[in-house]
Amino acid sequence: MTEEDKRSYELERTMANCYGTENYYTDRHLDFKYTDGVKTFCETAIAYWLLDLVNSVVKTKPAMNEDLIVITLTVKDTHKATITFEDSENIIHKQVIPFTDCPEGDWKFYYQKNLFFWIGEY
Repeated sequence: MTEEDKRSYELERTMANCYGTENYYTDRHLDFKYTDGVKTFCETAIAYWLLDLVNSVVKTKPAMNEDLIVITLTVKDTHKATITFEDSENIIHKQVIPFTDCPEGDWKFYYQKNLFFWIGEY
């Protein structure tokens, strides 16, 4: 098992334990709150940049607050990633991230009514 595979496996195991939240977090520069699961992901994957990216999309697409939005971060072995924001019918936003050290995988989140949360917390 490669080091990259180990990091992905560890992140998957960590995130499997995120199935509810006790706390909601915010920062003065964010336009939303986020949950324990998102905080755990950002800490474990060293991906706090994800909060800034989601915030920038939310600011430009205020209609996102009404529907349940699925946010998928797909990281490939080349350390490139794609993030996609989708409602039930359309892709709202898609962005390529040229480099990330986030572990490989398809990492899914939800966003609704100014709350950003891990898919297991739904």
